[in-house]
Amino acid sequence: MDQAVLVNEQIDAGREFAEKFNEYQQVDIVIWLNPAESSEWELYIASPALNDSNFDVAYGEVLRLLGSGKQMWLDAFQVKLLSSNDKLAMKAKEIRDRHPAPIATRYNGTSMAGIPIGSAYIYPSLKSTSAIH
Repeated sequence: MDQAVLVNEQIDAGREFAEKFNEYQQVDIVIWLNPAESSEWELYIASPALNDSNFDVAYGEVLRLLGSGKQMWLDAFQVKLLSSNDKLAMKAKEIRDRHPAPIATRYNGTSMAGIPIGSAYIYPSLKSTSAIH
């Protein structure tokens, strides 16, 4: 598949959404990921508070937050929630923390935590900075 380009508006929308979601539940890692088999980017958000018993409630919060404003660059179907213990979340955090910086990390490996990818964009920690790109 052709790899889609992640544009600045999507990057900004992802950051804004993650900051809003962080007010609901602590966010450990935020990643835009382009799976190898898709031309669409997906926004992954990992939280230590997420587990099998509350994913449905958390997705309800995703819908509420995205329904509360103009979200031209982010669709609820693009948002994927993870526990901070998920393999993908842990690998992304490892990559991000390897060389901490106040800017995002672009990762162009062929896979992440066993998932074939085209590319990934890993935001810096929400705690450390408000400027992400």
